[in-house]
Amino acid sequence: MATWFPVLLLMVFAGRLTAGEVGSTSLNFLKVGVGARPAAMGSAFSALSDDATASFWNPAGLVDARAGELFFTYNSWIEDISQSAASYTFDVDRVRLGVSMNYFGMGELERRSVNSVEPEGTFSPYDLALGISAAYRVKENVAAGVTARFVRESLDSESASAVLFDIGIKAQTIIPNLTASIAVRNLGTKLKYESIAYDAPRLVSLGAAYRKGLPWRDHSLTVALEIEAPNDNETRLAVGGEYNWRNFLFGRAGYRTGLVNENVSFGMGVNYLELMFDYAYVPYADLGGSHRFSFIYAF
Repeated sequence: MATWFPVLLLMVFAGRLTAGEVGSTSLNFLKVGVGARPAAMGSAFSALSDDATASFWNPAGLVDARAGELFFTYNSWIEDISQSAASYTFDVDRVRLGVSMNYFGMGELERRSVNSVEPEGTFSPYDLALGISAAYRVKENVAAGVTARFVRESLDSESASAVLFDIGIKAQTIIPNLTASIAVRNLGTKLKYESIAYDAPRLVSLGAAYRKGLPWRDHSLTVALEIEAPNDNETRLAVGGEYNWRNFLFGRAGYRTGLVNENVSFGMGVNYLELMFDYAYVPYADLGGSHRFSFIYAF
């Protein structure tokens, strides 16, 4: 931990010093969080990540997921835009691995090459990310992980690709039940269209999660906090909470700062016979609301 922490702390400051203007990055679908559970908690999830969704949030968290865990989510986002993502975890020796897919479809758009009333046809732009993750428990209370991701963006007849990496650390602190995390997402090559190259939406996050048993039997509460430093916007804060009743029924809520149309979020989950179902609702002010559904099953 003493070796990794200064390196990632340096990345935090480097990320802020090289921050660009709002809207200056490409591959903005990577800013949309994956999974109903993280979304319901306001995206304060890097320190809590303990299931197959860790491939998208903090790869180090895969060590706390179960081997043979299958995750799928569908996000009915604003307008005709939708997101589908999946991941699967498995072990090779003492390394926990995960494979993941994130697809972002934008429906059909009308094609025009000149100013005309009638379109020349339609096209369906999309974004796709395919990743492989690896996590290793460095010490009993410290885990490190990395995700390598191939990303492709298609805009009608034009397309571009990039290779990105996520790096994360998750550690149990000296305070019982308090977990801390450091994660850097979307490091790598630029997305290039013809002669112009665009940065990916790099994000550095510092997180903490605290789980506390409540006075009533089989009740617990988890509170998560995350500081996010993107390379195309100001630093923001995310706070989330999860109430657990007998590891069967879950209630969740979250709040984020620094975003104009996205602040609060809500959700719930049910765990039954190795199948976890999660739902989240994220309102986007005048743009409407987002309904997200997720399933996790352990083989």
